[in-house]
Amino acid sequence: MFIDASAIIAIIAGEPEGEAFAAAIEGADPGKRITTPVAAWEAAAALAREKNIPVAQAETDIREFLDRARIQIVAIAADDLSAALHAYDRYGRHRHPPESRNLALNLADCFHYACAKRWSVPILHKDAGLKLTDVATVEG
Repeated sequence: MFIDASAIIAIIAGEPEGEAFAAAIEGADPGKRITTPVAAWEAAAALAREKNIPVAQAETDIREFLDRARIQIVAIAADDLSAALHAYDRYGRHRHPPESRNLALNLADCFHYACAKRWSVPILHKDAGLKLTDVATVEG
């Protein structure tokens, strides 16, 4: 399972979906619990902003969470470029009118999509746009 930043933040911040996300991670194959440096960066940046804490502390909190949950940070591979561009072309913001752009994938989402495709895993997320793709998703 690819764990998106939105799911990480929901768990750490105690959002309503947090318990469901934590249960989904617990039920996932420990060998296929993955995220990327980009998703971890997004989670740390959001945590620092939401809790008004130093970025270094947010990074520590995110790394500790990933370790406890046995979520591996995997590299974005060169071959992910094509899948990410496919996601952008098919589901990117340029495909949606301004009033529905929250349903479209941004740069990070496109690479999360690509990584999930490469690893053949669903994406755990809160992002409305990801559920519109051809990758299996798990929502809170």
